[in-house]
Amino acid sequence: MKQIIVLFMLSISGLLIAQESEQPKIEELHNRKWEFIVQKSQLTTKEAARVKPLFWEYENAVWKTMEENREFFRGFYRNKQNRSEAQYLEMNERYINAEIQKSHLLKIYYAKLKKQLSSESVFKYFSAERSFRKELMDKWQDRPQGHRK
Repeated sequence: MKQIIVLFMLSISGLLIAQESEQPKIEELHNRKWEFIVQKSQLTTKEAARVKPLFWEYENAVWKTMEENREFFRGFYRNKQNRSEAQYLEMNERYINAEIQKSHLLKIYYAKLKKQLSSESVFKYFSAERSFRKELMDKWQDRPQGHRK
């Protein structure tokens, strides 16, 4: 159970970071992510032009998935006392369903990417995306405790 909650927190950390007033808006975060991926994966200008619409489609779909559950997740974590078995069950179900939905979106994204890029480029692309997430988490964890919400 603890592992599920840790994984969940990692997956929505971008959401929480982006919502803090001193943090950039989500569009800025997506733009930084796109620039990072293009540079790190060494996409050519032509490849980047073909892939950029796919990137935005995927990012927006994942964001929408997280937004659909945001208020429930927030309320669950704020109300730490008197949680019922039904609330835990709903939290678990929503978490798992969101992860399944995101996995489905990733599979579709991958199918579209491999039509536009070589297998090596797709590998570098996803490696760059993971590196971006890791750097984002590292920066978030290095912030003073008082700045985390």
